[in-house]
Amino acid sequence: MRRHELEMKKLVRDLVVVAMLGIFSIAAFAQKQGQDKDKRPPKETVRVVDRKDNRPPPPQNNNQPKQNDKKKP
Repeated sequence: MRRHELEMKKLVRDLVVVAMLGIFSIAAFAQKQGQDKDKRPPKETVRVVDRKDNRPPPPQNNNQPKQNDKKKP
């Protein structure tokens, strides 16, 4: 009895491996076929907008010393 169980486990394991390999090969083939049927329109080129007015950058307020708050103890 024990020998039959071991043979069945080995047979089931082999069948699972064969099924997995078959599924992976079919999926890879289907994925390769799908690349030829890409019917999306081409992407538009990216336009860079130039600023025409020469405004100075905003002032940076993070370099100013902190003011003492007299209300805090």
